[in-house]
Amino acid sequence: MPMTAAMNQLLDQIPRTRFGSAARQVPAFRTCGVAGFYFAVAAALGGGLLAGRSLPVVAALCLVCALSFFAYTYLRRWVTGHEKLVLLEHVWFAEACVAGAVWALGEPVGAYLDVIAPAMAIFLAWGRTGCLLVGCCHGHPSSLGIVYPEGHVRDGFPGHLVGVRLFPVQALEAAGLVAISVTGLVALPFAAPGRVFAWFLAAYAVLRFGTESLRGDERPHLLGLSVPRWMSLAELALALWLCRGEALPGRDLTLLGFLLAGLAAALAARRYFDTGPALLAPAHLAELRGVVAAAGEANRSDPGRVALRTTSLGVRVGASAENGDGGTGLHLSLSLPDDRRDLPLLCEVAAHALPGARLETGRASTAGVLHLFSVHEGQGSGSASDSARRARELYGAVARQLQHDDAEGVAPPPDPDAVRRGYFEGRMPVRRTAGTL
Repeated sequence: MPMTAAMNQLLDQIPRTRFGSAARQVPAFRTCGVAGFYFAVAAALGGGLLAGRSLPVVAALCLVCALSFFAYTYLRRWVTGHEKLVLLEHVWFAEACVAGAVWALGEPVGAYLDVIAPAMAIFLAWGRTGCLLVGCCHGHPSSLGIVYPEGHVRDGFPGHLVGVRLFPVQALEAAGLVAISVTGLVALPFAAPGRVFAWFLAAYAVLRFGTESLRGDERPHLLGLSVPRWMSLAELALALWLCRGEALPGRDLTLLGFLLAGLAAALAARRYFDTGPALLAPAHLAELRGVVAAAGEANRSDPGRVALRTTSLGVRVGASAENGDGGTGLHLSLSLPDDRRDLPLLCEVAAHALPGARLETGRASTAGVLHLFSVHEGQGSGSASDSARRARELYGAVARQLQHDDAEGVAPPPDPDAVRRGYFEGRMPVRRTAGTL
């Protein structure tokens, strides 16, 4: 723990949205982008020397990359109506522009993409450093990580995560990109044309696919996978095709079929075991509201015990009457089925099903039980956008509580599972408080 605390103290010095003094300040993310470009140009020219390529051509390709960045930014804003920086999309566009420029110059495309690839990795590493500073592309709550301050909210950091320690996934990805770049530069004098570029595609695809699971920000999903993961799979497929070796169509088609079957099986298994969509379905949320109302009615008839109910999908509810500063309501305790420990999902279920819940009273136990005070129960839910906002706020409040307890040395129960079973069997006493749990 002392080492973790020391690392956290060091990491907490990182966040900043501006560089400079009060007289003149520059955005931190843009500064990292500019610095990354210059380092990338140096890496590209050095790679050109190592590979024996024309340095004027390499310099021209660096300019093409820079122009492609701005061109894609304006193109994306024109198509979508808003500006958003997605590094992986910019990488694809830049690679396409470079390939087109090399072809137009009559030079070997693969050989020059080999030189640009390590430089691209350096540029991306600086981009992830900028993300680390401002808090975008952040990780999940963690005992090791960075706490972003309130001032970052005006630059786009989610307000519900202010004060929550988040895993520095951006730093992990930046380190991986530096390793990819160094490996590519070392291989440039010896590798066959196109191999270093294929290495960059494959290595970055694997790195990005893996770090996606550590990301805590919201990203669009398709068929159970985030869009960047689908893009990573496409990159990996291109890398495998570029390095397929001797043309053996029958073998390659067989391997392609095997890989696609594996992907389909993985997606099917993910969908089968993912209970989130079913738990958040309108029918189940309505059932949960009814279960809460029934538990509240049962508790009023026997206030000495915790009223217990379970939905058809296994969400367990405990209710006890309580007087708080918001009026008379219920102390509610919710648990996911099969002792599943998924705090974000549990907060989503509670926020969507219980519009009367007081979010600031949210507490979570190490046994996977969410406790809330609700001023009324059994009423209809609010709008989808309002429920999503409440879910984020509840998750942030509970994550801060858990991390605060850990930092203060609040010891968990000696046997959390026994406490959990005891509570939901009605053997645990009910605490009475003035509106907080």
